[in-house]
Amino acid sequence: MWFEQITLLLSNHRNSSNPAVATTLTKHQIISLLRSTLEPNQPQEQLQTEIQEALRELQAEGEIYAGVRNSYCIAPPTVLALNRDNLTGLRFRGDRAYLSLAHQVLKTEQNNDELSIRPKVHGFNQIRNRLNQVGIRFLIVADSVEYLPRPCQPSKGVLRSPWQENPFLINDKKGKDIISQYVPRRDTPQKNRWLTVNYQQLQDKTLLQLSTGEYLWFQERTFYELEPDTAILAMFYQDSQTGFPLKIQWDKPQGKLNLQGTVLPSAYAQLLWRLSKPDNESYRNRLTQSINHPIVETIFQNLGCLLV
Repeated sequence: MWFEQITLLLSNHRNSSNPAVATTLTKHQIISLLRSTLEPNQPQEQLQTEIQEALRELQAEGEIYAGVRNSYCIAPPTVLALNRDNLTGLRFRGDRAYLSLAHQVLKTEQNNDELSIRPKVHGFNQIRNRLNQVGIRFLIVADSVEYLPRPCQPSKGVLRSPWQENPFLINDKKGKDIISQYVPRRDTPQKNRWLTVNYQQLQDKTLLQLSTGEYLWFQERTFYELEPDTAILAMFYQDSQTGFPLKIQWDKPQGKLNLQGTVLPSAYAQLLWRLSKPDNESYRNRLTQSINHPIVETIFQNLGCLLV
């Protein structure tokens, strides 16, 4: 599903003046570059859908970051451990330009392209210091729950990117794009809470999404573009304020979460993905071990969701 191609593409796209830093590509650029590797008769709409799904999944896994204007960059190089007592099986995430360095400094004696890392270096401080010396972060997954951002509506401090034109007026000229408004409703999946809206229906402090994927916030007669995480946190905030929290299917005895059709803030998704693995049906059905159930429950409590 394009995962490896996208991570390598973004990892190889370096800053010309500082090659240690990867730079951004827009979704359009990513699609154009990947299209050049395909047969000419490959369906274009199918390609765009597949790449959009892959970008969303890679963001959930913590491999890439998403910004405004549908821009993406590879995440900083990071090595992850589930907890401080289990340092024998680590996982690499992010900028692949640093992957071979991780193997070298941890003396793994593995192939340098393996993402699962088995260090011959022992001890938390020793591993962390060696990785930090080459610019790689070392994170303990269980510690991450303390730093999860809470749902909130956009503050004036983050409303820095006014949308230059009224998107509804542009639509009137083009006559094709659909603009959706996020509307919390009882017992409704998240994907079904997006409803088509027209300009006359808009109220102050409204969250919108364009057909091209960008999120907009309408406040004081002005449209502002939001970064995806800011918009998603606003979605969960509106759920809580209206009293219609999302219900997440949670088969606790089997440790199975059904997250199909649900978009989470990247910090939450990354933590959940690190604590779970996909089942055979879909990577959006996540399987968790019983030892991690309290963390899973805390994650969804922070978002105001109900596990059912």
